[in-house]
Amino acid sequence: MGPFIVYRGQGMLNDEFMEIHNNIGGLLSFNSFLSTTVDLNVAMKFAQRSVGRDGKTSVLFEIEVDPMLTSTPFASLNNVSYYTKKEEEILFSMHTVFQVVQVKEHNDHIWKINLKSVRNNDLQITRLTEQMRREIGEGSTIDRLGRLMITLGEIEKAEAVYELLRELTPEHDKKIFAWIRNQLGYIKYKQGCYTKAQEFYKDAREIQEKMRPSTDIDLAVTYSNMGLLYTNLNDTSNALLYHQKALEIRKKNLKVNHQDLATTYNNIGLVYYERQEFSTALSYYERTLKIYQEILPENHPWLATAYKNIGLAQISMKERMTGLNNLCKAMDIRKMVLPSNHPSIASICCSIGEVYRETGDYSTAFKFYEEALDIEKKAPKINYSSLAMTYYKISRILNELKQYDNAVKYAELAVQSATKSSTPNDEDAKKFVDNFERLQTKL
Repeated sequence: MGPFIVYRGQGMLNDEFMEIHNNIGGLLSFNSFLSTTVDLNVAMKFAQRSVGRDGKTSVLFEIEVDPMLTSTPFASLNNVSYYTKKEEEILFSMHTVFQVVQVKEHNDHIWKINLKSVRNNDLQITRLTEQMRREIGEGSTIDRLGRLMITLGEIEKAEAVYELLRELTPEHDKKIFAWIRNQLGYIKYKQGCYTKAQEFYKDAREIQEKMRPSTDIDLAVTYSNMGLLYTNLNDTSNALLYHQKALEIRKKNLKVNHQDLATTYNNIGLVYYERQEFSTALSYYERTLKIYQEILPENHPWLATAYKNIGLAQISMKERMTGLNNLCKAMDIRKMVLPSNHPSIASICCSIGEVYRETGDYSTAFKFYEEALDIEKKAPKINYSSLAMTYYKISRILNELKQYDNAVKYAELAVQSATKSSTPNDEDAKKFVDNFERLQTKL
């Protein structure tokens, strides 16, 4: 395969743009997976979205890629029907390194940045890339693509991939069929569609249980996912039951420091956290972290999850500063390796914001909540339950800052968003309405 050209249009913070503008001949590394297109017109449309926005510069990247030079994996997504009509997308792995060749004003207030590929010899980045390749590396090409989309937080794209795989899989291939149902269940879980997720998991579990022991590893995944679902439904008894089933299978089939065992310990910790048994939860989280530290690169996203959960448990045990330190470790890793609009970054922003709110630092809390809100509003498919909670939290901060007009506005947005949720929570909905009515009395 010879050299080729791809494009990417986006808005950049003015300071970030000036750093590139003043770095002609220098290197530029994208911290997360990089989505590009071979279609210039598509990239231009993305660039034009940021024209005129305060504090941002609209840019068009034109990237010359030489496969003989770069060791960074990339993949064309054109063979999946979901993308073919969209962007003719080329996806590059995280921390792809390019040289800045030229920066010049293009047209319509858009700047064009010419880049070309170079070798990346960063050992830590290489380790992380190879680790994530191994995690996604089993199964068919389409299955691997679906797993990658889930990792990137591109849940709607993942759903399209697995729907395509379902169409292509013969009905008699029960093992693959069950795996697809499990993955679709997880996607519905991430979308907040818990009833539909439950249906998919039930289908997968029934098939896999009939085919044991050949399906044990896949069955453990289904049990684990069912445990997560029941945790979110506040059914901690069933959650613990299914996580223990997953743990039993994995202990029999995996090494003592296998990442799936660590993940199971983490999930059991989540159940105890939900039960407010924080010290027990913390002990499971620490077992998780110990294994992850042994086997994963130090910038792996799963380490961020472990640090976050440890931090939340510590905060619940009134160890606020220690907990905040671990939350910040989680934030640093996620911002380093995940796309800037990944929902996991929004989640950690809210957690950090809550710590600052509890300590009375309302301005800092507001900053983190706003960052979370910006990510949630830009999601391809909005999670209205999460969005409503963020609006509610911002309204509380604005109330503390005595900005009552804005507090009422955000409180009303919380109520409106909650009504759009596919998984309505009556307790939260009442809390949002009470908050809105209480704040109105202050006007």
